[in-house]
Amino acid sequence: MSGKGLNKIVSLSPQLARICNTSSASRPQAVKKTWEYIKLNNLQSCPSGDKRIIVSDPLFKEAFGEEKFHMLQLGRLMNKHFV
Repeated sequence: MSGKGLNKIVSLSPQLARICNTSSASRPQAVKKTWEYIKLNNLQSCPSGDKRIIVSDPLFKEAFGEEKFHMLQLGRLMNKHFV
């Protein structure tokens, strides 16, 4: 990794830092850690059975402001958390 572009290490917002358990990371690392959090806390368990829907817990609700969202929206929601 060159440390430039997407692989550049950036500071994370306090909300995203709590999800990722780190204060700085590259965008791909932050996305990976966010997905680890989603799977660890079983946030893909939508009542309809659609695993593409992420159901927020209190930490996700604080960070992203959405009760539930489609997994493809995660990147857009994370953008504001990279300082």
